Amino acid sequence: MSGPFSVLHVCTGNICRSPMSERILDGLTGDEVFNHGAGTGNWHQGEDMQTNSRLELADRGFDADGHRARQIERAHVESSDLILVATGGHLEYIADRFPDARDRTFLVRQFGRIAASIASELGDGDAAARGRALVEKAAKLRGEYLAPDLSDPWGMDRGVYAEIADQLVEALEPVAEALEES
Repeated sequence: MSGPFSVLHVCTGNICRSPMSERILDGLTGDEVFNHGAGTGNWHQGEDMQTNSRLELADRGFDADGHRARQIERAHVESSDLILVATGGHLEYIADRFPDARDRTFLVRQFGRIAASIASELGDGDAAARGRALVEKAAKLRGEYLAPDLSDPWGMDRGVYAEIADQLVEALEPVAEALEES
């Protein structure tokens, strides 16, 4: 095994979408994938995730404990093999501040669609090898796939959080399957 495949999950405050994304993929993959998250802003630094995010994760069987919001730093980006963002604005934020990470940064829903369509082409290997191959192929295909944003549920009712969690599960299940050792 070549070490864990590192996935950085990014949203605005790191209290709603990115913690759900991080914990869902973590629950689907296990130790072979290292999931961590950050926000583009520092407003909520050190805070737990939003209650509705915690409830959605718990209701779906994912671990919601121990989260602390943090703002994205260069070290987070540099240590990540894949960066999954919630919106086009987050994609632009990464591209502007960390241009060397552009080819490994994707909208989470877009990346899930790409993963679903090319998983069978990745060949043998552990999660890290398969993940790196997936990112490389996805970078070449990104223009061929719709790139819907993940809406911001902050301040909304629980139903909106449920919709976001559904969209994340739909996007991240194919990613987890693509990363499975063959």
